[in-house]
Amino acid sequence: MITTPMDPERARWVGTGLPPRLRGITLNDVEELGIVLPRAIKNTRAYVEGYRAQQSKNWRCVPVNPHIFGLGLLFAGPPSTGKTTLAAAALCELRRRWGATVYHARYSDHVARKIKILKAGSDTDPEELSRWTYATERVEHADVVLLDDVGHEHTTDSKFAEDTLDQLLRQRFDDGRPTIITTNLAGTDWAQRYSKPLRSFMDRCTRREIFVSEKQRGADA
Repeated sequence: MITTPMDPERARWVGTGLPPRLRGITLNDVEELGIVLPRAIKNTRAYVEGYRAQQSKNWRCVPVNPHIFGLGLLFAGPPSTGKTTLAAAALCELRRRWGATVYHARYSDHVARKIKILKAGSDTDPEELSRWTYATERVEHADVVLLDDVGHEHTTDSKFAEDTLDQLLRQRFDDGRPTIITTNLAGTDWAQRYSKPLRSFMDRCTRREIFVSEKQRGADA
């Protein structure tokens, strides 16, 4: 049987979780779209360019820059301000330029998969269980992960989603694995939705970029 080799550019994005419309998008593409504030693009480009230095280790495998090792990005702001597009471009640039293993997941989907795995029984389709497990493991262990739309997940009395986020972010940061987060939540909303300690931790494990729409900027002027 003759098989056709997969295009190298397409193969680069297989298994990254990125939606087709965002696979391979560059920061230059985002700039041309004109939907993101130039400051945000500039700061994201600086992050990508400094990634190798940020993540470098010495011969003893100790981080050279421990104060920024594992530092991620937090894109916060209203809907339709380009947060996901810019975050995906950062993910693609890190993959293409530095060879980082990357993965994209809506946080609500990650929580849903975790719950499905916990509830899996003998009647669960093995292939589905394998896909859920692969996706959750990528979120936990990829070099850089994009958690999209944090704050849109369903909340329960058990606080499962909130506790999962806290554990995930702290574990990834301890492992030196940067996390890129997009959210519509403002600072005070974040503290109310999750916890003040987690809100404080976000300032430690990410660089925050606030997205403001043109309409809002005009109202603030």
